[in-house]
Amino acid sequence: MSEQQNEVVIVVLGDLGHSPRMSYHARSFEKLGYQVNLCGYLESNLPDYLKTPDISVYDVPVIKNKRNLPYILFAFMKVSSQFFDLTWLLKDVIDDGTRYVLVQNPPSLPVLLIIGLIKKFWAPHIQIIVDWHNLNWSILNLKYKNENNKMVRFMKMYEKYCARKVADFNITVSQTLKEYLIETFQLKKDKVLTLYDRPSNIFSPLDSREQLKDIVTNNKLVFGDINYNQNNDRILITSTSFTQDEDFTILVEALNILDVQLKNSSSPKRIIMIVTGKGPMQEDFHRMLDSYPWKKVIIKNLWLPIADYPKILKIADLGISLHYSSSGLDLPMKIVDLFGSGVPVITMNFTGISELVKDGINGLIMKNNTDASEMADKISSLLFRDVKRYVTLKEGALLESQRHWNDEWDEKLKPLVCINNHAHL
Repeated sequence: MSEQQNEVVIVVLGDLGHSPRMSYHARSFEKLGYQVNLCGYLESNLPDYLKTPDISVYDVPVIKNKRNLPYILFAFMKVSSQFFDLTWLLKDVIDDGTRYVLVQNPPSLPVLLIIGLIKKFWAPHIQIIVDWHNLNWSILNLKYKNENNKMVRFMKMYEKYCARKVADFNITVSQTLKEYLIETFQLKKDKVLTLYDRPSNIFSPLDSREQLKDIVTNNKLVFGDINYNQNNDRILITSTSFTQDEDFTILVEALNILDVQLKNSSSPKRIIMIVTGKGPMQEDFHRMLDSYPWKKVIIKNLWLPIADYPKILKIADLGISLHYSSSGLDLPMKIVDLFGSGVPVITMNFTGISELVKDGINGLIMKNNTDASEMADKISSLLFRDVKRYVTLKEGALLESQRHWNDEWDEKLKPLVCINNHAHL
């Protein structure tokens, strides 16, 4: 390695504007002195910190199923098209100055194969870092619900092969995922590093009542028709992509229980439930809401701009995470952002969640992921009854807000990728 190799290529087969972890990587490499080439979908506005001369952004074409083709046929066409589009792009972007190629996984197909081929035949000097957010085969299995399905088995074998043969180094979002890669995919321990998601500095706790009033007053999109009352109203928030690894049924049923309770008690209290995000199952969610003529629960489902999202998070009293993880091994970024804002959470229960949410310390973990009564009781207890318990969780969330992405990245990854570090990962 020479010091002239001071470029990193970051590849995301997803919307860059909503890929915070990979955007944070880009900023961290840029601060280290690298020229960053960031490749991904440009479907929304990019954060301002990516708009610098040392970060070049390349648009990867988005392929959508506009003709409603059968899943298998569309998947084949999409992968085939992406194979050529991405290969053509990366052959131009990766050059003699490229030291690292950092790729988000999932999706695995075809990006891991492409980068492996480029290294073998075009740029043997590059080192490939795979950042594991989850397992692609487990996400595919949400559709088939059968690990013995041929497509699921193929994806698992493909993913394992690429992990062993393509990646020079691996990063995981959880220790549980790291252990899986070592035990099941048989990766070497010294080639896998857990790098936890942490919030960026744009997320911070609410600092005063005046700031709360200012945010509410200036956000007509959320509060324009609500007549928010700080004494009586409690703000819940959940962020979502409306995908199969989130079940909104339990939240809607829990809110219905709470609405009935508040009406029966003649309480002036209200719940303002902010659902931010969009995705393929959004219409199903709206149809579900039509069945509930609530009086004490107000639902706001909207797409928050990047500039407004941190402001709304910090005024929330409580966050809800419906993500239960297709693999049980990833950790929801939405909880990380909530903790960065000093907001405690209620979360679904799955294998790795205790690495992030400490039950009774910074949030509550559901015992039964399908029990709406349990969720309603947890929300009601924290917002209206058990002030002492809420204060404890709030203090735990505020403690989490003190550690940011830069702390995690600089401690764990920076020593390995410094430009003057000539060792191979």
